[in-house]
Amino acid sequence: MSQILLVARRDYLAYVGAWGFWLSLITAPLIIAVLMFAPIFLARAEPPRVLTILAERVEDFGAVTRAFDTMAYDDARREVSAYVQATTPAIAVEAMAAFDGAPNRAASIQAARHIVSMREPRALAAFPSPSPRYILVDPPAANIEALRSYLDGAQALGDGRKLYGALNLRRVDGAPRIEYWSVNLSHDEPSNIARRALRLEMQREALAAQGVDPREAERLQGLDPSVTQLDPRPSAGGTGEVTLRQRAPSFAALALAFVLWSVVFSVANMLLTGVIEEKSNKILDTLLTSVTPLQMLIGKLLGVAGVSATLFLFWGALGGTLLSMAATSMADSFVGQIAAAFIEPRLIAAFAIGFVAGYLMYGAIFLALGSLCESIQEAQTLLGPVALVLAMPMMLITPALDNPNAPIIEMASWVPIFTPFLLLIRAPAGLPWIEIAGMGAMMFGAVIVILLLAAQIFRAGVVNQLSVSTLFGRKAKG
Repeated sequence: MSQILLVARRDYLAYVGAWGFWLSLITAPLIIAVLMFAPIFLARAEPPRVLTILAERVEDFGAVTRAFDTMAYDDARREVSAYVQATTPAIAVEAMAAFDGAPNRAASIQAARHIVSMREPRALAAFPSPSPRYILVDPPAANIEALRSYLDGAQALGDGRKLYGALNLRRVDGAPRIEYWSVNLSHDEPSNIARRALRLEMQREALAAQGVDPREAERLQGLDPSVTQLDPRPSAGGTGEVTLRQRAPSFAALALAFVLWSVVFSVANMLLTGVIEEKSNKILDTLLTSVTPLQMLIGKLLGVAGVSATLFLFWGALGGTLLSMAATSMADSFVGQIAAAFIEPRLIAAFAIGFVAGYLMYGAIFLALGSLCESIQEAQTLLGPVALVLAMPMMLITPALDNPNAPIIEMASWVPIFTPFLLLIRAPAGLPWIEIAGMGAMMFGAVIVILLLAAQIFRAGVVNQLSVSTLFGRKAKG
């Protein structure tokens, strides 16, 4: 045991002593935060997109314009509601009632802001000022041909702004035809908004053609069934209605599954490159005069595991504190409920078991492969097909998220290479603790078998100097 700990200590200090370790320790949370929040900030920083509408019929123009106004109103309502729910939940109902009672979007925002300023003035500093995604302007020209110079950016509007796109609404044989003109070829949201609006207009016209009063036609179009999803399990409690709080653990599990896969394979790759370098420098030959190949293998696994544990302790303490604060202070908001899902005990247990077992399994495999390679280039050629096999677990993530209790998912979750990731995805679906323990025991049993096999390969690669090139070379000669 002392030899294993000496090998582990040597590898741990070698990695921790590198400046790159401390750089990754500090910068990784910052990079994750940037990746998570940068799209939100960038979306908010982008100015509203300027659109114009050309229409042959006033009715079509009015229908599409109202659709854009409604979307802007709904977006503002969601943003204001999320803010007051998170910061001033005690007056959220009152503030949103004021929002809904105002005559238009701008007045609604001001009405909610007034309630917050009167009741909770400290929360007023960060009160949102939502801007619409699109601003509709009068056409600067009478037809599309004349608009081309505005649409391709050659000419600006009178106030200096650029025209993002134009909707040309025509009638062909009495049916609406939407032409969306824009140089932004991958963005089709404006045309989809117009299509939904004119579809309702077509339905209204069809009802009117059948003699239905326009007001009755509008009432019929507004009919919409109420949909409620319910959880039949006793643990759901109350009415069993499924809310964001019940769905949030699935979102958290998906994120953690990708984090687990990335961390396990990055750390396993660290082991691979390390053993290749030590083999080429003859360091392993010296070490193996004092320890057995199995002790060397386990020691290296424990050493790098210690490095990972150091990183996770720091990141876990930082992330856990922030998540706990968010879950407590913003319990009723979207952010608070997602944060609470990440610190759910069943999910944390599944992640811990999956990481330890997954790391030991894949780490031993990569160490064994590294012992058979003479160089990094040789390892890369070997890792191509191996990486495809080891990436197979991620192919089951999406179907497992859709139906975590499907027979094929249940069976695959008992296959060791799939278990660490599918255990995470299935945990929020009410996976019993006894089954979590059973999968953990099965994975650690598989770890022992893989370690013994990997030790034999490690011995052949390091002690007997067997390599991929010599192995295939012998086969070719035979």
